Amino acid sequence: MNYQFTLDMEAISISLGDLFPDFSNYSNHSNELLEPDEYLCPEVGGWADQLGLKAVFVLLAYSAIFLLGMMGNTLVLVILKSHHMSRSSTETFLLHLAVADLLLVLTLPFAVVEGAVGWVLGAFFCKAVSALHKINFYCSSLLLACIAVDRYLAIVHAVHTYRHRRLLSVHATCAAVWLASFLCALPELLFVKVSNSGANNSATCSFSGQGLAGSNAWLTSRFLYHVGGFLIPLLVMSWCYAGVVRRLCQAQRRHQRQKAIKVAILVTGVFFFCWSPYHVVIFLDTLVMLDAVSKSCQLNDHLATAITTCEFMGLAHCCLNPVLYTFVGVKFRSDLIHLLGKLGCMVPAAHHRFLSSWRKGSSSESENATSITTF
Repeated sequence: MNYQFTLDMEAISISLGDLFPDFSNYSNHSNELLEPDEYLCPEVGGWADQLGLKAVFVLLAYSAIFLLGMMGNTLVLVILKSHHMSRSSTETFLLHLAVADLLLVLTLPFAVVEGAVGWVLGAFFCKAVSALHKINFYCSSLLLACIAVDRYLAIVHAVHTYRHRRLLSVHATCAAVWLASFLCALPELLFVKVSNSGANNSATCSFSGQGLAGSNAWLTSRFLYHVGGFLIPLLVMSWCYAGVVRRLCQAQRRHQRQKAIKVAILVTGVFFFCWSPYHVVIFLDTLVMLDAVSKSCQLNDHLATAITTCEFMGLAHCCLNPVLYTFVGVKFRSDLIHLLGKLGCMVPAAHHRFLSSWRKGSSSESENATSITTF
């Protein structure tokens, strides 16, 4: 699995000779992948305590992401399901985004268990969970780019005509995103396996790392992870929302304009700040594994800590998506209050007070809610 607490790549080292056979003629490094016990760091005092603290951090952090992500994305699904007959193109993308984020957080308990006792579910679930994690990661990132393009078309080019035909294209786009995500996860599906490469020789769900095919699969996975899962969505979002901000700066309604610009900047900024530290650290880890950066025990220790921390920041984005893309909109806030009222989570007086307050404050916004307030 791609959880860095028991990261598959911590147990292997790849030399350039494995990826480029001719390079071995000019290198003093061995062509074979190093086994875990061939690169040992001297044990230092408190190592077991550090490992225990990391396990506690992973347990608490992943549990928090799991609970918040489950509640937030489930609420989005329930709200969108309640008005499926009048669902807009943006709401269709949001529906698929909520499904992807929900499935992504469902893989986190497997990472917690693996970090505590090793992988115990066998080879089939090892491949299935690893592939599921990657599929939904790619799908979530690519759908964020699709939402940016959809908002760009709606606001900058006012693409609202031919609604039925456009919804068909939206469904086709979502299907293409899921297919592309599945194809990007093929390295995990084909080459991930269970091996005894963890701490105390415990079982881990990791890349094979044996032979040229395993090395190429790992390198391909890392390349797709950086490019398809981060750089392309970030560039698309930045370009589209920059166009949206320019267009909104020309709008006459000042209150709507300021709010929409803040949402556009917030959406792009949160995605960048949540995922960029993780991808920077993973890229450095890739260079270390390729022997492009000299190894050291201190670097390995710092990388392991940084990867664990930065991955938590990235996965936390699954909890923020429902807030950023749905509940900032007037329509979703109103539907949420109605839902809480039906469930008995709000007393009737408070229910009516919230609704009347929001109707007064958002009456002008609701005229253009589809194109501005919902991102």
